[in-house]
Amino acid sequence: MKLSEVTTLMAGPLWRAAAFVQRHRTGLLVGSCAGLFGVQISYHLFPDPVIQWLYQYWPEGRPALLPPQLQNLFEEVLQDMGVPSGHCYKSFTSFTFQPVSAGFPRLPAGAVVGIPATFLANIVINNGHPVVIHGQSVDWQTPAGARLRDALTLSHEAQKFALAREVMYLESSTTALQALLAPAYLAGTCALGVGAKYALGLYGSPMNLRAAFSLLVAVAGFVAYALSKDSLTHALEAWLDRRTASLSAAYARGGVEFYEKVLSGNLALRSLLGKRGEELYTPSGNIVPRHWFRIKHLPYTTRRDTLLQMWRVMLNAGRS
Repeated sequence: MKLSEVTTLMAGPLWRAAAFVQRHRTGLLVGSCAGLFGVQISYHLFPDPVIQWLYQYWPEGRPALLPPQLQNLFEEVLQDMGVPSGHCYKSFTSFTFQPVSAGFPRLPAGAVVGIPATFLANIVINNGHPVVIHGQSVDWQTPAGARLRDALTLSHEAQKFALAREVMYLESSTTALQALLAPAYLAGTCALGVGAKYALGLYGSPMNLRAAFSLLVAVAGFVAYALSKDSLTHALEAWLDRRTASLSAAYARGGVEFYEKVLSGNLALRSLLGKRGEELYTPSGNIVPRHWFRIKHLPYTTRRDTLLQMWRVMLNAGRS
């Protein structure tokens, strides 16, 4: 078979696909946007049992029940925040170092909060089972292991801040705003691409040129989406920290301690994990960005310093 014949055979399906997309462009765009939104929001619409499957703490081959101390702690936080009794919350014991959460407390499915088993650090460390982080068992007798043990030991105020911050996030329903960002940029990128092609007269040009232009628009749209997503995350994290710390000076003090302990724990892991730790954490304890043009979360040092400033202002104002 000649090369020209092969090219003709390949071009046929491509032209048919292009024609199909052109003919059903609006429907495909609406369906893609709805799908994107649904995928991102479904995790919060059906938090139970999905989030427990992902983060449940399993010592000795079975899921750990939530200790009464942690349940009482969570209820104390809800009471401090004045959460209405009609809002539905469920809590469980997670294996993570920080609380995790998902859901909408105002909906029938409610919200689920994972409380770290490390909030009872002595139970996790002294249960006779090795603690494995990034595939490496922790030796608690080393200086780095002792530092990690200390970082996992949080005061009552620091634990309350960490939980209150998750509840504040769930009560704000900002999850929907975050889920809307991707479909909004997809629709905007498609609209911009179509408009630019009409303005530049590219619809009468060869398919290769149109394909290259579409790829360029898609890349530009993704970069804009990534930067906007990170900016929104930064603003949300800063807002949540400030709102939680504003509950009282005790919560602000707990927030300062919490981020100090996070930084200290990251430095301990940086030492424990060797070269891998240096790739994950900076010398200050922040997380090393994985992408050269993206910083997905606010640095922990920035969050600590912001809360430290708030705490000092509260103390000077005489707030308790």
